[in-house]
Amino acid sequence: MEELKFRLPQNAWHGDAEVEIALPATWEVKLAEIPADSLPVLGKEEMAARLLKPIASSPLSDLARGRRKAVIIFDDLSRPTMMDVVAPMIVAELLKGGMEENSISFVAALGAHGAHTLLDFTKKLGAEIVGRFPVYNHNPYENCSYVGKTSSGLPVYINDEVLSADLKIGIGSILPHAFNGFGGGGKIVFPGVAGMESIYLNHSKVLADLKERNVGFTGNMGDMANSRMKDDIEEIVRMINFNFKIDILPNSKREAVEMVAGDPILAHYKGVEMASRLYLTEFHGDADIVIANANAKANESLIALLQGAASLKEEGGDLVLIVDFPAGQVVHYLLGQCGEKRGGRLWPGEVAFPPRIQRGILFTSNPGQRFGLCHSLVECCRWDDVRTLLQEKYGAKTKAVIYKDATMQFFRR
Repeated sequence: MEELKFRLPQNAWHGDAEVEIALPATWEVKLAEIPADSLPVLGKEEMAARLLKPIASSPLSDLARGRRKAVIIFDDLSRPTMMDVVAPMIVAELLKGGMEENSISFVAALGAHGAHTLLDFTKKLGAEIVGRFPVYNHNPYENCSYVGKTSSGLPVYINDEVLSADLKIGIGSILPHAFNGFGGGGKIVFPGVAGMESIYLNHSKVLADLKERNVGFTGNMGDMANSRMKDDIEEIVRMINFNFKIDILPNSKREAVEMVAGDPILAHYKGVEMASRLYLTEFHGDADIVIANANAKANESLIALLQGAASLKEEGGDLVLIVDFPAGQVVHYLLGQCGEKRGGRLWPGEVAFPPRIQRGILFTSNPGQRFGLCHSLVECCRWDDVRTLLQEKYGAKTKAVIYKDATMQFFRR
């Protein structure tokens, strides 16, 4: 039987492979590509050039002069940022500016996520950095000090290790974000290294706004105009004297295709301008079946399911979520489930499918992925089993849409 075959990125942080899926040739299948994949990958020299000529900031080596302590904040495994090339460049610039090696430390910007291990730190930063410098987990429940209130009235608590430094640097990535429109920029400090009370109050405001506008959990993806986080984030950046940010823009294989560096707010604006083009995906609607791949943010794969649902026809259809992440879904102390009927303070309970999803299918070779809709999904470990389920229900001329990585794509209908 003639087939249509597609290869999708999978196994982020665990080997970075591809999964092949096949569909009947009689189906009308649209593959929603990612514009970032059309760009060449940045080489080491190109990344260094962007770091050495920062946006609206002096170079790091100049900022380092006369400083007594530097903290480098980096995003966690829920983000695709590979840092093993750029992190040593940052260190070299600090040493060039006269800082001592023992005055540099790293902090994982976990926000309300669970702690990382040495293995996780090494995946993010590379063995050289982890072997040379102390690397710490952020703890949102302890060791956070009050630094003031934003103009919106938000009380701000920030990690003490970060506050102890007179040079604060961040490394992250800019991708569409469900709450803020885009990630990156000052999010590395808020909520990245903020206290739980600050995160809770801000996220409560965001969720209330999404509910009031009836736009769903991913209602701000790719659009910062409606963000209820942006003003707080930018005010906190200045409040704590956050000095310098590096943001990578990756392709679907997590390789850097662009990078911005410099002032945490102004460099972010430049990065968002590029991200608005690099991740904007052609919208394909009226589908019988949507296949939503989750890789860049594989451990927050609910994003892919909710994004993909919008492409199903109004009367509904099937959504296949592909997530093959051996470590499972991220621990989220604020929004996650912690028992049969228990969760964090903003846990919504067992979430209902969006109305357009008649049936949800989870394709994974790592059973046990747990998130808000896990009890409603039919779980398959082989693609042949997924295909059988679909072909039992759908015949020739079926309309299907494949999102190459729905955790890093956004669209405008």
